[in-house]
Amino acid sequence: MVRVLVEKIFEPPITEEKWNHDLEIGIPCHRAHNVHWIRSMMARDRTKVVCEFEAPDAETVRKSFRKAGLPFARIWTVDILEPAVISTPSNCP
Repeated sequence: MVRVLVEKIFEPPITEEKWNHDLEIGIPCHRAHNVHWIRSMMARDRTKVVCEFEAPDAETVRKSFRKAGLPFARIWTVDILEPAVISTPSNCP
């Protein structure tokens, strides 16, 4: 399994009702394709969303979105990079 990001762009901004409707359609379809939703981050103006999934690969996520009839701008596989804890003093002025 890999991490996959999905970028969605909404014009006009997505409503809460439409978001909830898309979840009702998408989640069962994603489960059927072994695609697990982790989290989503939505722009405050509700025009852009990035969703994080765990899935076999990016193509499986694309198939799941297409099967559910859900639009997306881009889908790609990512590596997770997290900050390391550094115990030395900062060189930042």
